[in-house]
Amino acid sequence: MTPLNKWHTWIHKLGYPEKPRAERRSPSGFTARRSDSPASKPAAIRDISSTGLHLLTGERWPIGELIPLIVEVERFSADPSKPQISVQARVVRHAEDGLGLSLVLPEGLDPDLWDVLLGNAVVLNVPKDILHTLRLLRTVLFLCRLCHDGAHESILLFGRELDQSRTENAMEIAENAEKLLASEPDHSMRAHPQIVSSIIEHGSWADDLTRQLWAGLLATSCTEEGTDQSNKPFVDLLVDVTQTQCRIFVAGCMKALQLMSGIEFPPPGRIVLTPDQLIRLTDVSDVSRNATDIACLFNFGIIERNFNFTSYLPAEKIDITPSRLGLELFQRCKGHSIKHDLPLGAFNGA
Repeated sequence: MTPLNKWHTWIHKLGYPEKPRAERRSPSGFTARRSDSPASKPAAIRDISSTGLHLLTGERWPIGELIPLIVEVERFSADPSKPQISVQARVVRHAEDGLGLSLVLPEGLDPDLWDVLLGNAVVLNVPKDILHTLRLLRTVLFLCRLCHDGAHESILLFGRELDQSRTENAMEIAENAEKLLASEPDHSMRAHPQIVSSIIEHGSWADDLTRQLWAGLLATSCTEEGTDQSNKPFVDLLVDVTQTQCRIFVAGCMKALQLMSGIEFPPPGRIVLTPDQLIRLTDVSDVSRNATDIACLFNFGIIERNFNFTSYLPAEKIDITPSRLGLELFQRCKGHSIKHDLPLGAFNGA
């Protein structure tokens, strides 16, 4: 069994944890810097354990101060797409060569899981394995910040149901949601554990475009209280939307929002495509398949009109105007909730 896969076996035992050990390790090329100071420069980590780290730095932060840190691997730091781990640490001692800090981990993070993942990140040598473990660490920390003790259900998915491909997809959804939330003034938002688990599980099957929508839906599931379940109907809707249907739906919503920019509802005119435009959009040349996908979107209630199957004449225009429900789904999937109450007939005009 490779070191990368050991955590899969261990995670099954989350319900039966062993006593955590704070074994100190000497990582190669790991650095840390303050995330609350643009002037902060990365400093080498001399050693690290599941409970703390020693930072080689000339800075002397006050004893007891809580410091937000970004931990990264030096060889990957030049690439902004590479994962960075955000943690909280409290200054516990000053030393001649730096600072001793105690890690303050999110509520609900199992210490054994943290120790296993951190240990793998430090001892692995293959770059892709290190990156995978860092992404997994970041995902676990994010889920714990969102759900606290309720993160257990989502984390278990990674050890029981998700294969390698679905694990990568799920981590991408979590990372994109975290980036969306980082732009919010309050970074301490939380989410209902069942909503988060559903999004991670169902979103892990999705293609690239649909994964972006799942990430936005995860971000808009977050509130200060963490009890909101208003996104559940939208989760249930998005589960049934295929890749081709998603392309049609997104195109219709984007065009509708462009038309509504700076004006009152409804937009001036409907969102229609020619058959050739629809083929280019979906990359599906079978007209009947495209028509069936439009019928599905109509049956889901997220576009206004069904495809006309009764006519023997070829369709010249195909209506993909989103419904009020469809537009609200799209807005939530873009990372923000609708701030206006759309009239029920917002897109009923010709």
